[in-house]
Order: sequence, then C-alpha cells, then structure tokens
Amino acid sequence: MNELFSPEESFRSSTDRKTAPYARRRAGKGPYGAEPLANAFGLPSGPDYACVHATEWCWPGTCYAHALEMFPGVKNLLLHNWAVFQQHHDSVWGLSTAMNSMLDTFEKDCKKRNVPKVWRWFWDGDIPNEEFARAMRLQAMDRPHVQFWVYTRNFEVAPLLLHKDNLTVYLSVDRFNVDAAIPLWEKHMFLKYAFCGDSWEETEDLARRFPRERSGPRCPEITGNIPLVVWDEQGTGRGACVECGMCITGTNNVRFSSQKVKSNVRQQPVRLTSGRSLANG
Repeated sequence: MNELFSPEESFRSSTDRKTAPYARRRAGKGPYGAEPLANAFGLPSGPDYACVHATEWCWPGTCYAHALEMFPGVKNLLLHNWAVFQQHHDSVWGLSTAMNSMLDTFEKDCKKRNVPKVWRWFWDGDIPNEEFARAMRLQAMDRPHVQFWVYTRNFEVAPLLLHKDNLTVYLSVDRFNVDAAIPLWEKHMFLKYAFCGDSWEETEDLARRFPRERSGPRCPEITGNIPLVVWDEQGTGRGACVECGMCITGTNNVRFSSQKVKSNVRQQPVRLTSGRSLANG
C-alpha cells in the first residue's frame, strides 16, 4: 500500500470536463453540464505561483485556467495544493507521497466505472520545480497502468520526464519561448510540441521552426469537431481529450489558437466512439 499523509498534507485533484474519462449529466445545465470523474491536478497560475516560465503570450491574457480561479471553490483547492507544495517543495519523496491519496482515489474511481486511467497534470499552473518533476516521474513508474500527460513551459525540467511510455510530455511553444525550445528539440527526440498562437497561421509558422517535425492538427475541441463532452444514449460521457486520445498518448504534435472559431452549442447528441487506443486499466 502506498504511504499516505494526512488530508491537510496531501494534494487534491480537480474535475475537468475536457479531460475526464467519465462524466454524468447534470440536469438543467445544458449540453455540457457534467459531473466528471476527478482526473486532473492544478496549482495557482501566474509568475507569483507555479508559472515561473509563463510567457507574454500565455499570461495573463490567454490563460483560460486563470479565469476560473475567480470561483472560491477552485481558488481554495489550488491554494491548498500550493501550501502542500510549499511544505514539501525540496523533497521528491514528500511530493510523491503527497500525490498518493488523490491518485489512489482516482484509480479506484476509474476501476469502479471501468474507464481508462488517464491523468492530466496541470490543468492550471505548471511544473514548479525539479523535485516536482521527479515526483511525477516516480508516480509514472509506480503506476504503469495510468497514462499521464502534461503540457509545460518549464523547459528546464521537461527532459527529466522522458522515456516513460505512460508519461507524455508536450512543450507549450509560442512566439516568446520558441528560441528556447529549439535546443531541446535538437537533443530530445521523445518530446512533443503544442504550438500556441493568436491564429492558426501563427501556429503553423511556429511549427516550421522545427524542421522534420510534424505541425500537428488543430485541437479538435477548439475547432468544434469534438464537443467538450461526448455523451452516449445512457447519459454518461467522456471529455473531448479522451474521445480524441491524441495528446494523451503522444500520437502527434498539436496546435492551439486563441482564435475563437467553435460553436458553444451542439444541437445533436454525439455518440461515443469505439476502438480508441486508450485501454481500460
């Protein structure tokens, strides 16, 4: 059994409709009203907290996660996690142990629902230091049946996370940090790239800075090709990231644009597909 800290010394997970492997409908909340299974982790955003490597592109203007911090429940959870990080910030063992309770619960919930064990690191914030990165790697080693993925602008620690099949690492690249990303691309073949810009054309221009690297498709949730939550006829669903599966398994690079091009409402229910590469853990 994994060693555990008290609840006040342990990290807490977040729910994220886009990444959830399972969700139930919330009556009267519209097509995207959902109660998702908690499978994500966050820290407070911004240079004063976890986003030491934030760029002029992502902070604060295009940071979607920062906008959600206005809600007291979200803010309090993130600040709790920040306090736990501060308590264990210089100890890989301490940080990894603080992760155990939320990840144990997550795995039990996935087993109960018979859904893929997929975990998103940092729906908000970013990898705050080297010790946290090493704790993430240790968790991936200890939980081979969980597929972890992360987008990060902390290029200094990203190489520490490579070479684990169940931990996919994307560098979030924009016009302000692309020059810093290229040396890593030259050295580390297993990194993936999330090209971020104000337009889809800008994301293509960024991708061209990496010769022989695929530009990757536009995120299908942003374009509206996959809805935020995909529902079946029984009223259960899963998030767009799980429906797509590309970033979770690192199949390809991806592009994100702050350009708003999608419709916020789907009139017709979308049936869950089958045959995805994400196997149930």
